[in-house]
Amino acid sequence: MKVNTSNTCCGDTRFFYWLSILITFVIFGGFALSWFSNPDSLSRMTLWIGLHGAFSAAWYVLLLNQIRLSAKGNYTAHSTLGKLSVFLVVGILVTGSIMAFEFYHRLAGFGVFGSEDAEARIRAGSFLGGTFLQWLIFLTLYILGILNIKNSAHHKRFMIAAAIQMMPEGLNRIIHLLAIPGYSLFVFMFFIYAVLMVYDWKAAGRIYMSTLLSVGLFCALAIAMNTVFRTQSWGDWAVKVINWI
Repeated sequence: MKVNTSNTCCGDTRFFYWLSILITFVIFGGFALSWFSNPDSLSRMTLWIGLHGAFSAAWYVLLLNQIRLSAKGNYTAHSTLGKLSVFLVVGILVTGSIMAFEFYHRLAGFGVFGSEDAEARIRAGSFLGGTFLQWLIFLTLYILGILNIKNSAHHKRFMIAAAIQMMPEGLNRIIHLLAIPGYSLFVFMFFIYAVLMVYDWKAAGRIYMSTLLSVGLFCALAIAMNTVFRTQSWGDWAVKVINWI
């Protein structure tokens, strides 16, 4: 199939920029709405939560700026700032892990994740499994984006997918405020991926392998969170490991 490639680069830039704006708006908006509706939650913010939020916010701002620089053809600045993203990703994962440990032990103290209660261990296992698999997939997509830096099409798609992968951190808060079913999170994220797949098909007459792989990893997360991570055996093992750490 012969694809009309005229203005493809410009069209790609506009599409990915506005898609990134949407993703960033949802994430930032989720936190803003949560703080506005419950200002007391700010008093529970720890150093690690603050650092995690700062690293994450900086990563999304950098993503938008990278798309802008690419559109202007300023690849030198794009490459230089791209190196900064490595620092931000490491910061996100390190502070996020510490934050998750803090959150687990705080809820364990309240009995929500109590190690003596079988149901509480299932809840803890679901939280731990979903959180760390989400970050593992985020890291995987980011690394794939770096490895494909010379292939603009795959590079952009992997980086956008990495951004989508972190949406639950803000999207969860919107879902909680609206009191809608938890599975709405997966529906919304799949909708974002569906938009990307439709764009692939319209722009190139096919769905890029980078898009399909990203969707596959997202589906793996959704399936694991609704199957394996909700089992008693997983919960028992996850609690045992985190208490040992």
